[in-house]
Amino acid sequence: MVSILVNPLAHRTSLGDLDHVLGAGLASLDITLAERHLAVGRYRALGRTLDRHWETMRGDNCVSPQGSFLLGTVTRRIHRDDDIDIDCVVLKDVAKTSVTQRDLKADVGAGVRKYAASHDSSRPLVSESDRCWTLSWPGMHLDALPAVPNGGTGGTGLLITDRHLRAWLPSDPAGYATWFRDRMSHELLNERTILAKKLQVDDVPDWKVKTTLQQSVQALKRHRDLYFADNLDERPSSIIITTLAAHAYPGPGELYDVLRTVSAHMPNHLEGRPGQWRLSNPVQDQENFADYWAVDPRRADRFFEWIGVAAADFRSIGARSGLDIAVSRIQEAFGPRVALAASAAVSEATVHARRAGELRMAGATGLLSVASRAHASSSSTRMVKDHNFHGGK
Repeated sequence: MVSILVNPLAHRTSLGDLDHVLGAGLASLDITLAERHLAVGRYRALGRTLDRHWETMRGDNCVSPQGSFLLGTVTRRIHRDDDIDIDCVVLKDVAKTSVTQRDLKADVGAGVRKYAASHDSSRPLVSESDRCWTLSWPGMHLDALPAVPNGGTGGTGLLITDRHLRAWLPSDPAGYATWFRDRMSHELLNERTILAKKLQVDDVPDWKVKTTLQQSVQALKRHRDLYFADNLDERPSSIIITTLAAHAYPGPGELYDVLRTVSAHMPNHLEGRPGQWRLSNPVQDQENFADYWAVDPRRADRFFEWIGVAAADFRSIGARSGLDIAVSRIQEAFGPRVALAASAAVSEATVHARRAGELRMAGATGLLSVASRAHASSSSTRMVKDHNFHGGK
């Protein structure tokens, strides 16, 4: 078998550099366009059902996405049969003084059951948790979180329900999404401009654009899921990973460099000390995303243990020359799905390099590399000729 090795002196773009291969691998973690359309169609249909459910009341009721779907960091689960997880806020536009948490939760539940019974032919299952209602279909579930406006703060603040707490819980998923987008606004604008030219359109929606911060969050979440596959209860939450990654994000750059920088510096953005760690919600300072670590300090220990391993695994991807070696390290870090997509990117780039006359074979070793123009005539290598697989000239 012929190994693929990138000459460190050579142009790498023809064969596909590490960023291209890593990016292609991480792209396999995205949900498909059809899955996205299905999810959007379902939460919009739920919104229409609830609008009819509340047709006698005034106000701007709405159902809107939150979490990874809103942030552009949805990450396909490890196993083929795992669900796509969609989080939504169900906002009933009433004052908190006019309704109790219990009554709001029951009211939203009634509307969710109406949707399940009459709108979707697949008849999703309905279940209740402490804070939300869940609609479950084969391969997908949607969590609907009841909320009312937080009239005391203005803006996008919400108050959400929790059946174990007497007081309403403040939340602001839209404000958090704005903060997250602001962290990567320069790169987001550049990537949208590039994509608009490529697609020859003026307006490119955010969900079509993928920044290195979003890709880094996806990479971290996939590595986490593999690392904690046998002990899911000790996994650090996605909100902790996303917030720390956004704080550690250095700005626009090469994907591989951003991923290494983010994973290396994430722990520096935690405040406090063992047993009293704090990670403030950037748009709501009184909320501590790491407060559940105080209940079980082992979770904090496991976070620091995991992020150290993740940072080391990410560094190893590009530690040695050769995209074949990088693909094997990608598989170790992210699993076979990502490695398969990365390997396909290497193969496509190899074909492109051969057709461009830039693929060389070393006479002594038989290793393939992309020759720079300065080294293309080297007597130690010979060009690998293009072929068309059908016997033509």
